[in-house]
Amino acid sequence: MQQFHPLKNFLYLLLTIGPCLGEILTPIAVNIGDTANFTCNKTCNGNLLWTFDTDNEKLEVLECVKETCTKKENFKNRVSPKPGALSLDLYPVLYNDQGWYTVACDSERVCRFHLEALVPTTVSTPVRSNITLHCYARTEKQIADDNVDILWKKDDKMVIQVQKGVTTYGSGFTGRASLSLPHYKDGDLSLNILGVTPSDKGLYRCYHRAEDMHGYPASVTLNVTAYQKVFEKKFGENLTLDLFGSDSVKVTFNGHDAAETLVCSVSGSNTCSSDYNHRVSVINGFLVLRDLTLSDTGTFTVRDKMGEVIGVNTVTVEGVTQRHHYIAMSVPVGFILICLFLCWQYHRQTQPLQYRISYNTMQAAVDINPEPSREPACIGLSQQETNPEPDIRPRTPVEETMPETERTIEKQDNTEKYIEVI
Repeated sequence: MQQFHPLKNFLYLLLTIGPCLGEILTPIAVNIGDTANFTCNKTCNGNLLWTFDTDNEKLEVLECVKETCTKKENFKNRVSPKPGALSLDLYPVLYNDQGWYTVACDSERVCRFHLEALVPTTVSTPVRSNITLHCYARTEKQIADDNVDILWKKDDKMVIQVQKGVTTYGSGFTGRASLSLPHYKDGDLSLNILGVTPSDKGLYRCYHRAEDMHGYPASVTLNVTAYQKVFEKKFGENLTLDLFGSDSVKVTFNGHDAAETLVCSVSGSNTCSSDYNHRVSVINGFLVLRDLTLSDTGTFTVRDKMGEVIGVNTVTVEGVTQRHHYIAMSVPVGFILICLFLCWQYHRQTQPLQYRISYNTMQAAVDINPEPSREPACIGLSQQETNPEPDIRPRTPVEETMPETERTIEKQDNTEKYIEVI
């Protein structure tokens, strides 16, 4: 934990009284690996010399004589002078680069900078989430609220400041950024941010009491990652995509087997592709896609005006795939059912025919081999009962070619039978 240090008080004093001594003193705090910009708004018509010094050493950085500049050994591949101004860029910043940087014109010092190389803590969070950026410092346990002094800055712009009991917010952080005064008495200066947006990405620094007094860690880099969401929709439903309140975003679509295509560019005026123009509406920071179909299964990506991905929406349209599966299955099933129905109809129609054929076959067999017909036996009957009276009704004359019916009586086993011979 970084604590109050006499050297920092001395540096703060120098930065305060520097203008009184006729030179410009500027504090610069940069993450290791980033670029330090030393900007001096003075002019010089003579020779320039940039130097670097700490408590232990003093080195030359850059020398310019008659507009010909020479980069010194320890800074040869890392410094870039700006033509026409007493300014210098240093990239990348190394940990041992922290110290004092001075520019002199014809041996007269005109600008002076103090560089602090920060070891950043990196935090990542998705869009729309809440995040706490931690910072700690040695504080007084019984300090009054109106004596609390906290300052959070993002990219050198104020996020929130509590000073003498009054809270002030930076642009875009009103109602979203907060500090805890009770926690401050425990040494906790942490910053809370609600509903992270893509514009919240950047370098945050925490200050305690004075702007040169950093808490620990000295800086926090906030990375805002893409918002991930999975949608499971049904055929014909609507899809609502969050545009995260950005001033200008672009929405694209990528199917499983297709290249990425533009859906809409949303800014002051909305421009949508012809494939989506009749189905898309932008309402209160949301994009609504109506009447989903199978072709909408894929990934809808939302990018900000810098081209960075801030939203990834994976969409699956349910029911459509199953519907096609059912259709594909219904074809063979329907064919089988039709075949069974036809077989049943055929069996129903042919069964009586087969019965009639079998009956006729049996009848034909009987006709071919008839069994001798047996008249009922007349046992113990009188001659009158067995021989009824002849029919005395007049008969139609019979042609002579037809022989007269001859009646014979055959007796067998005391049983009388009548046999008619034609």
